[in-house]
Amino acid sequence: MNRFLKLFIGLYLVFALTGCFGEDYDVGVPTAHLNLDIASVQLTEANISWVTASEDVQQKIEDTEKFASSLDEIKVFSNQKASLDFKENEENGGDIWTDPKITVFLLKDDQRIELPLGDSGEFQFPTNKGNYVLEVTFINSAGSAQYLGNVLIQ
Repeated sequence: MNRFLKLFIGLYLVFALTGCFGEDYDVGVPTAHLNLDIASVQLTEANISWVTASEDVQQKIEDTEKFASSLDEIKVFSNQKASLDFKENEENGGDIWTDPKITVFLLKDDQRIELPLGDSGEFQFPTNKGNYVLEVTFINSAGSAQYLGNVLIQ
């Protein structure tokens, strides 16, 4: 009986401590980074609807093209290759996003040009030169986040 009691208490302590070591998988809104040849630029968060157990982030921007035109210009070359990277947001933590759906568009004069995205998050800017709004949308089970950039294709 004494041995059984010690075993029971030992197992109870092991399971209790296991709960203390668990990681927080409550994932916050990621940050989006546009990787060019030698530089990486963080894109600006725009429309966000993100709900997890620990946070509820709702942000709405009515005129995204006007908002993006006020951002610092990102200069790229026509036909330049780029890639997207999503990182943990230092403010809200978490970096595990399961099967996100990511889309990339260029906006100009009420036209939306979809840029095909490769498996590793790479895409290519078009040959048409000019000012564009880069719109990246990240959707997963916690919600959606839209990121914008003011792009000049030279």
